Amino acid sequence: MAFIDFGDAAHRAQPIPSADLPADIQTLGFAGPLSVLEHRVIELARHDSLETLRAQRKRGWFARLILGPQPASPMLANERLEALRRLAVHTWHKGYQLPASARKEARIAGFSEDQIGAVVDTIGRARAPFQRLAA
Repeated sequence: MAFIDFGDAAHRAQPIPSADLPADIQTLGFAGPLSVLEHRVIELARHDSLETLRAQRKRGWFARLILGPQPASPMLANERLEALRRLAVHTWHKGYQLPASARKEARIAGFSEDQIGAVVDTIGRARAPFQRLAA
């Protein structure tokens, strides 16, 4: 009989909470190989909607006249941090059912499987256990 380790990836990749992280991030259980900036991006992604993952269209002159100037883009300038933000937004909204493209994009940006699994596991534990089914 074979043994399958069902332990969280978060315990392997991020074993000990770091004392230099802000208190709100320490409660999520982040520590280890991700930097403080990356932890901050994950926490900020909690409040982003799935609409922020779409490319923003430029407004024409008439739309700018009626609606005002173009709003600031939610995308980050750093490609690595943007891949992490996209992974975190998908995870905050969809839990463990995130698309494979989000994992692939994070892997291409330079995150290891342990780091990706740790992000997904810790966000999964921090999410509300039930979501409303009807509006």
